[in-house]
Amino acid sequence: MKRIIFCLLLSVCAGTLLSMTPDERIAYLQWMKQTLPEVPEWTAWQQKTGELPPDFDQLPRTNLLPDPLRFLDGRSVKNNAIDWSARREEIRHLFEKYMIGTFPPKATITRVVPTSESRGSGYLTGDVRIEFGPQGKGSVRVRLVIPDGTAGSKFPVLICPNLAGWGPSLIRRGYISAGFAGNDMMDDAAALKDLYPDYDFATLGRRAWLVKVVLDYLETIPQVDMKRVAIFGYSRDGKMATIAAAMDDRIAALVAGSTGVGGLLPWRLSGERGGGESIESTTRMFPGWFVPRLRFFAGREDRLPVDANLFLALIAPRAVLMEWGHNDEVTNGWGIEQAYASARKVYDRLGQPNRMGLLHVPGFHGSNDQEACIDWLDSQFGKTSKTWVNDFAFPWDYDKWYSTTGKTISLNKYLKPAVTATTVSTLNDWEAQVPGLRGSIEWVMGVTPPFMPATSGGFPMRGAGNTGPTEIAKGQIGNPGQLAPDVPSWVIARGSAEFGWTAADNKLVNSRRIRFGSGVTGDLYYPANTPEGTKLPTVIWLHGFHQSLGYMWVYRRDQHLILALAKAGYAVLAFDQTGYGMRWNEAKPFYDRYPEWSRLGKMVEDVRGAVDALQKDALVDASRISVVGYTLGGTVGLYAAALDERIAGVVSICGFTPMRTDTQDKGTSGMTRYSHQHGLLPRLGLFAGKEATLPYDYDDMMALVAPRPVLVVQPQKDRDASPGEVRAAVARAGNIFTLKGVPGKIGLMEPDDYARLTAATQDHVIEWMKKNF
Repeated sequence: MKRIIFCLLLSVCAGTLLSMTPDERIAYLQWMKQTLPEVPEWTAWQQKTGELPPDFDQLPRTNLLPDPLRFLDGRSVKNNAIDWSARREEIRHLFEKYMIGTFPPKATITRVVPTSESRGSGYLTGDVRIEFGPQGKGSVRVRLVIPDGTAGSKFPVLICPNLAGWGPSLIRRGYISAGFAGNDMMDDAAALKDLYPDYDFATLGRRAWLVKVVLDYLETIPQVDMKRVAIFGYSRDGKMATIAAAMDDRIAALVAGSTGVGGLLPWRLSGERGGGESIESTTRMFPGWFVPRLRFFAGREDRLPVDANLFLALIAPRAVLMEWGHNDEVTNGWGIEQAYASARKVYDRLGQPNRMGLLHVPGFHGSNDQEACIDWLDSQFGKTSKTWVNDFAFPWDYDKWYSTTGKTISLNKYLKPAVTATTVSTLNDWEAQVPGLRGSIEWVMGVTPPFMPATSGGFPMRGAGNTGPTEIAKGQIGNPGQLAPDVPSWVIARGSAEFGWTAADNKLVNSRRIRFGSGVTGDLYYPANTPEGTKLPTVIWLHGFHQSLGYMWVYRRDQHLILALAKAGYAVLAFDQTGYGMRWNEAKPFYDRYPEWSRLGKMVEDVRGAVDALQKDALVDASRISVVGYTLGGTVGLYAAALDERIAGVVSICGFTPMRTDTQDKGTSGMTRYSHQHGLLPRLGLFAGKEATLPYDYDDMMALVAPRPVLVVQPQKDRDASPGEVRAAVARAGNIFTLKGVPGKIGLMEPDDYARLTAATQDHVIEWMKKNF
């Protein structure tokens, strides 16, 4: 582990050795304008200021979270008194520069105007208008709901960005509710832009700054215990509350509900690769939330000097509760827990390891357990003797696995062979290597437990949405048939285009639900009005690192690939891979149940089960079952196709970078992304620091698929890969395709883009498939 950390330091510092020229920065700006969707507000800002993209080469590069205990220049924080204070100030400055904008100095309250007061049963409600700032022109409406108490009683407070707040729940638990007009429905911060023209704080920053005025007012209220002031926000308001807590030490506790990116979910660990919000989508759909400069980092999140874990570091050692829904389309729990793990070393350093809390609840975006949140506040504010216990949803720990399982494994039989796809000169030489290569791949995937196919029986499969009993009995569902009823309601009832799937699309495809393998449920999509008896070429769609949404995605206006394939005449089987979407809860207990297996091994097994079921389906052409995967799915697809010759072809989109050269100093996630970070292939971690000795690599897996077709899509600006090395791997695998007489059956597309799956890329992929599959 020490070697991995040391190599990461090298990658962090390496960026300072190079520098982009002005012409390169101008060219990058032109690429943005030509490639990314138009954002009029951003274009107007860029033209007005003339600002160019930053010199990315001068910024540290890492797909892992930036180290809170290391300065931007690579120096480590050695002591709390001096170094941590300086690092903390550096983090504040970086957030102001790249995300939230600069804050004006503290305002002076000039007048407090009572506007209403009423008494309820056991509490008093009072509304005021607080005037502040230059010539008293700033104002904010505040409502306090104060429980009755004895003379001199002081109560903890929870601030909310709306007047109602959590009043009904809080007063029963002995808290003051402090609501202020600081959200989309009632935004008293809107006027601050003109009131402080010399400061560039953006919408969420302005609302967070307004909290300072609310705190100044609370200091004048006798019943307020200023040592126990908390703030709550959900979704975009959670981002705002996070900023407020990070920028004002008077806030003793933050309750952050499903903040999504820009709050406590790291940009690096969400985005397009994660099927969720990204810098591109956030700065396009909500261009005023953050400073326009942030958009320069769309697809370049690895160069952004700040991320969610550094918000937590700023708040430390004060208390933070991070809440999310299990299938929350805005937040993913894995990313939040990664931010927690990174910031934990700051809390440990400051002697407060129990100040960070985690709360995951059933449901989608909007899921919020107020009473549980107040329970946590009670534990932080000394109102209960009960200890809060964090229930990690994704508690993978490579070191723990190694200590119990990994250290007993010998590598002697599984080192890089003398002959590979690159070095063979005859087909016979290659065929002699195939059993050993497949054996090595299966060894890395671990020991597969005995498999007995699940049998049908019991209740019929349940459909989505308002599906009736007849459709349920037939296995038919509403489209899209996943994460019901939430996703279908967004797509159909609300008419949202943010899933790449509109109500009009449902007229073009039908679907029915099937079960396969060890009880996995999937949805089989196919063109509407397909004549009975038709046999369709069929694709197994393997999604990416879509923690919450599984095979769907969100904030992507490009048409979903499932629809594009169905429109092109394919049937498409889509299902959530283990540990993702509706199967999120399979991740936590997996290695307790199967310590010698791997989650990626289970994913490959699920693909085999899908092929078994599809071969028996009346709609499917059993000789034309192929796999298309994106990011994680592109990885799984290559493993599955290398080991299962029934798979007619594979498309891997942003699916890999060669492992033997994927070392920590590259600034990508490193080969250990599979072992240490995601817990997909623990045995790969045994080769950490000696990646060159791996017994196989992706060129070998592509070669094992030959002569069946393989298409690799590798964007040139993919931050999670080394495109040149991917190109070389495809060329090496092409040697085997040539030996087998099918040199044209391996293809490489290199769009001048980052790791997005745009409509244009989809069209090119489908065109290639139609010619080669």
